Amino acid sequence: MSYVINTIEDLERILRENPEWRERIRILILEEELRRLPARFERFVEEEFRPLRADVEVLKEDMKVVKGDVEVLKSDVEVLKSDVEVLKSDVEVLKSDVEVLKSDVGILKKDVGVLKVDVAKLRGESFERKVRENAPAFLGRVIRRLRPIDKFTLADILDDAIDSGLIEEDMKDFALKVDFAGKGRLKETGKEVHIALEATLTLYPEDVEKVFKRAMIISKAVGQETIPVVVYLNAKEEALSLAEEMGVLAVKTVAEEA
Repeated sequence: MSYVINTIEDLERILRENPEWRERIRILILEEELRRLPARFERFVEEEFRPLRADVEVLKEDMKVVKGDVEVLKSDVEVLKSDVEVLKSDVEVLKSDVEVLKSDVGILKKDVGVLKVDVAKLRGESFERKVRENAPAFLGRVIRRLRPIDKFTLADILDDAIDSGLIEEDMKDFALKVDFAGKGRLKETGKEVHIALEATLTLYPEDVEKVFKRAMIISKAVGQETIPVVVYLNAKEEALSLAEEMGVLAVKTVAEEA
C-alpha cells in the first residue's frame, strides 16, 4: 500500500493507522536526540554549570567571610556585654556615691545651719555684752550717773517684791532675763529712775513688748519709774512704731559703735 502525504495531517493519519511506523519514527527521532545529548551536555557544562559552580565557590568564600565576620561580631557582642556589665556596676557604684554625697551634703547643710545659728548667737551675745559695758555711752544723752544693778541685787529686789505681794514668782524669772538693769537720773529733770534695757542686732515688735513688760515688773518691785530701753543695730518699721506707741526708748547704734 502506498500513501500520498501532502500535509502534516496526512502524516499524522498514516502514523495512527500504522503504529509500527510510528514506533520506528520515534526511535529515529530519539536516536537523533541521544546523539545530540553529549554536545548539549557539554554546552550546558561550559555555559551554565561551570559558571554556576564558580558562583557557588565565590558564594562559599563569601560565606566564609560572613562567618568570620559573624564570629567577630559575636566576639564584639560579648565584649560589649562585658562592658555593659562593667558600666552597670560602675553606675551602681556612682549611685551609691551619689547617695553618700547627698547624705554628706545634707549633713553639711545642717552643720552650716547650726554654724549660722551659732554665729548669729555669738554676734548677738557679743552685741549685748558691748551694750552692757557701754550703757552710759548709749544712754548718756538721756540718763546721768547711770549705775548698773547686777543680777544678784536685782534678784533680791524682786524677791522682796514677791514677799510683799507686788509680783508673782514667774514675773521675777521673766524680769531677771533683762539684758541690763540700772538706775540714774534723767538729764533734763534730775529725777531718779530705773532702766530696763534690751540689746538686739535686729529689733522686732516682740523685743519691744518684752522690754516693756520687764520694765513694768521692775517698776512694781522698786516702786519707781522704770524706763524701757532697746538698743539696736537694725529694726523693723513695725517695731519702731510699736516702741513709740508704748513709750519705749529706742536707741540706734552702728556696727562700729557696737
